[in-house]
Amino acid sequence: MKAEFMNPFVFAGMKVLVTEGGISRWELDKPHLVQVDMTRHAVNVVMGVTGTVQGIVVYGMDLAVAKRIVRTMAGQELPLNDDVALSALGELGNLITGQASGVLEESGYPCRVSPPAIVRGTAVRLTVVSIPMVAVPIHTEVGEILIHLALSENEARGDAC
Repeated sequence: MKAEFMNPFVFAGMKVLVTEGGISRWELDKPHLVQVDMTRHAVNVVMGVTGTVQGIVVYGMDLAVAKRIVRTMAGQELPLNDDVALSALGELGNLITGQASGVLEESGYPCRVSPPAIVRGTAVRLTVVSIPMVAVPIHTEVGEILIHLALSENEARGDAC
């Protein structure tokens, strides 16, 4: 995967976590390639990307991180199965992916994003085959967030969006 596809998601992720998610300290760890066919975190925001860049993005996080984000975005403590909590987590994905897709468009790669799907639990099957993804760990004061990216350039660039 091209770094120019990955970097917008990582930078948008760090920015949104601080400005909207209530995360005050973070440390970016080294990206690495993993084979993914199922979720690896307790809370996962899954989004599709289509257009000149296509693929999938998964924002996986520990429960403590998800609870902090929900508390900050909703302005109150809520159980993670509450509709408002799920909406807040989806909005986190929308904000990160929306900012990243804007950067991609400015770089000549217009794309669209799917509505977010919130997947709770580890070992929930995402695909029937294992796909290579770049995993970018972000360590925060309340736990880990892992951005999984499987993005490629669409062969039919001119017909994309």
